[in-house]
Amino acid sequence: MKKNTKIILGVIIPLVVIGASIGGIMLYNFLQKRAIAKLEPPIIDFPVENTDTIDIIWGYGDQGGDFHNGIDFGCNSSVSILAWCDMTVVDVTTFLNDRNGLWQTNVFLEFNKRFTFDCAFEPGSQNETYANLQRDAINVEVGQTIQRGEVLGELLIHRGGTHIHFGMHDQGESVCAYHYFSETAKAIFNPLWIKYGFGDDSWYDDP
Repeated sequence: MKKNTKIILGVIIPLVVIGASIGGIMLYNFLQKRAIAKLEPPIIDFPVENTDTIDIIWGYGDQGGDFHNGIDFGCNSSVSILAWCDMTVVDVTTFLNDRNGLWQTNVFLEFNKRFTFDCAFEPGSQNETYANLQRDAINVEVGQTIQRGEVLGELLIHRGGTHIHFGMHDQGESVCAYHYFSETAKAIFNPLWIKYGFGDDSWYDDP
């Protein structure tokens, strides 16, 4: 074999192998995304056990110029938060929110590879001692599979403004959880929104 031919083959063959590998990865990712996109969404139950504790609801969407990527349920006393569907716990983290100077505990959950949730327990904790009390009131651990209706944890009260932030994501993009509520959950939510709802209600489709 001539020297020039060997050089050409030595260049072309690796390029073909690399190109085939990249093409295979791209095809795999494409097919995986298509498969994930076809996964069914959950039917969501109402997450707050005792609705008598709710005294304000911040809606999804524009809130005075800021986009709110979830629904907040403000509560005036401690209350249990229930699993709204069958899920797996992905992460539980307690941290100081730099935006408001308060501590919170976020529970991240997965329904399937397409739909995920974050439930932020925000008790108004101004110090780490109270933050740890809230963390201890969380009943679930990372990797745990929980069933619809099980108690995720207790939202504690430390000051005004205590609430849970209820967020839902479709392939990482925030979506309004209300549109996935069961009819029973909507029947609970609708009169509460009429009485306690706050913010732009363009996302809300039940008059």
